[in-house]
Amino acid sequence: MELLSYKTLEEQKYDGYLLKEAPEKVLQFGEGNFLRAFVDYFFDKMNEEAGFHGKICVTQPIGQGLGDMMNAQDCLYTLFLRGSENGQKVNNKRVISALSRCLNPYKDYQELLDCAKNPDLRFIVSNTTEAGIAYDPSCKKDDVPPAS
Repeated sequence: MELLSYKTLEEQKYDGYLLKEAPEKVLQFGEGNFLRAFVDYFFDKMNEEAGFHGKICVTQPIGQGLGDMMNAQDCLYTLFLRGSENGQKVNNKRVISALSRCLNPYKDYQELLDCAKNPDLRFIVSNTTEAGIAYDPSCKKDDVPPAS
């Protein structure tokens, strides 16, 4: 099986919606399933149907996150939508192309800071719980990255 990538999709003559290039307008903290299957799906649909024309830059919240794996496949992934809508059974799949890259702040914290300075940035998204957002008096401004 070939790795999912823009090159692979081109070679297979994929004819679904793809947005290969666009400015990064969203900074997303976390690369988990909920964000990718819910929030990122809606940004992908906004790109296709509403002319949003923006990419999501993801930053992994923990050192052993999914960034390397996501970047290896051009941050593309397939979303399967199953259930019912308006009384009809739904069983669809969609390649999500709204993500541009996944940053690892544990390897390159400055890259995250540079992304946050991006003048095109419009939204910040996070699914961090109260366990991940907590005051830690040992954190200092120059921690790279801060523990909390």
